[in-house]
Amino acid sequence: MVRLPPRPVLTWQQIAASARAFAEKHDLASRPYPLDVEEIAECDLGMEFRLAAGVLDEFGSPAQIAPGEDRPVITVDADQYRQLTSFYRYSVAHEIGHYVLHRDWLTKVWQLVTSVESWKAVIMARSEDDYQWIEAQAEEFASYLLAPEAVFEPFLGRQLDLVGKLNAVVESEDVLPYLANPVGEQFGMSNSAAQARIRKSTQWREFAAKLNGKDGGGDA
Repeated sequence: MVRLPPRPVLTWQQIAASARAFAEKHDLASRPYPLDVEEIAECDLGMEFRLAAGVLDEFGSPAQIAPGEDRPVITVDADQYRQLTSFYRYSVAHEIGHYVLHRDWLTKVWQLVTSVESWKAVIMARSEDDYQWIEAQAEEFASYLLAPEAVFEPFLGRQLDLVGKLNAVVESEDVLPYLANPVGEQFGMSNSAAQARIRKSTQWREFAAKLNGKDGGGDA
């Protein structure tokens, strides 16, 4: 029976700090937005990109990371690559998150794979709980990668100023989808992904609390 190495244990704060350090190391604040995720993977991290048909249909995601002969490979769905959808961009950022956060763990797992049968055994050996945690960690990193704090927070602040000038009586949950439109356009994210990124911001939580007539805390 295959025994997998213990999954990485990371707090949300550690993931945010990791993404912040990555953005600073690679000077993401000075780059044009939306960020070129392929450039980050290939040029900054030395990963290989491969196009293949049917990746989305087979795996439910436009991108998958796997070991290569001398470097990790991200295999991407050819149709999604040509369309450059926000779903595709987020999926590539997600795989970059796996590489940055879980590289040591992935290396140990990949060493267990020597054939199709051994790969199937690895898949069967992982627990659903471990899988969900690891995927959630990569999702969190992807959100910060596409919209790094140093660029995202000033942009969000300007949008919140515009909303504040409307003097409209609305709840934060009514504002959020509309606020996510310019955020999504600026950072190449879907509306739902942009909403999730906005919710991570302290200034949004403070703004939402005032909008909802509360002295502190944030929106539920």
